[in-house]
Amino acid sequence: MKWMMNKSKSSAFLISAVVLACLVLAGCASTQHEWSHFKSNWFGLDRKITLYSADGRVIREWQGRYNLEVDSNTVRFIENGKAVLISGTFVVEEQ
Repeated sequence: MKWMMNKSKSSAFLISAVVLACLVLAGCASTQHEWSHFKSNWFGLDRKITLYSADGRVIREWQGRYNLEVDSNTVRFIENGKAVLISGTFVVEEQ
């Protein structure tokens, strides 16, 4: 019977420690940043991507749930089963 009391105390302690760790880390900017990366990599994020010409006019806009691959001044994503690769001046907004 005594071992059952120790087991329940250790389970309660473990649960309390996990809840406390979650509460402490939930407010950290780095944790929120990592969670955003996780969601983006696995599910994609709702985004608006706007490509601009050299004189500032909008050439094209895309809106949807995209996983982006960014490499310096180039971005790649999939739209309707087709790869889209853009470079130049573009803005990516998380919705």
